[in-house]
Amino acid sequence: MLERALDRPALGESTIRSVLLSALQTNTDEEPSSLVLQELGLCRGSVRADIAVVDGLLHGYEIKSDRDRLQRLDRQATMYSRVFDRATLVVGYRFESCAPSLVPPWWGIRTVRWVEGAPAIITIRQGLPNPSRDPRALVELLWYDQALALLEARDAARGVRGKPRADLWDRICDLCDIEEIANAVRTSLRARSVRPESGKCGESSRAVSKPLQNRIPSLHRPQLSSSCIPDSAMNLYR
Repeated sequence: MLERALDRPALGESTIRSVLLSALQTNTDEEPSSLVLQELGLCRGSVRADIAVVDGLLHGYEIKSDRDRLQRLDRQATMYSRVFDRATLVVGYRFESCAPSLVPPWWGIRTVRWVEGAPAIITIRQGLPNPSRDPRALVELLWYDQALALLEARDAARGVRGKPRADLWDRICDLCDIEEIANAVRTSLRARSVRPESGKCGESSRAVSKPLQNRIPSLHRPQLSSSCIPDSAMNLYR
């Protein structure tokens, strides 16, 4: 039985994250190659994805708890939409009613509610494939050595060895289609879970990663209106 928000305390970020991680493990136990990343830097550290799951796709999850503000969400949604194959907004009760207007229509939406005295995750809207990934933003998830290895595999590294990483990324975008880049990124992210972080690629090297089975602890500018946001939340935009 669902319980009213007033019957239970506000859901903080750590609670929502824990419930989400548990659900992700349940859904991916049959995929031993699946990987969860926390605080994955996107677009050279412009934003960080709260959680990213790597399997056959790259799926980003952005958490907005009952205690969060929403000022950064527009920028976060734009950056997620440049990189991820799929994206999901995960909210508490406070933003549940307005969540569909906060992110692009292809995003999934999930909420964490109190159910019989415990927090549980519920799907509000199923997500769809991202129609507008940006290969230049996606390729920036490759560390320098990973980008160089991709070019060497295509016998295309001549002239860029020792150059800034941006030159390697540009060369890859000139030579590879977005699916080849996406596959290389997924392979590279998995490789980071089994070796120490080298820091060679700056911002995205700070992601914390472990296999899911070993863990449990603008492209879009939404138009916000008072009709979809609870009165208690409207002061966040003033």
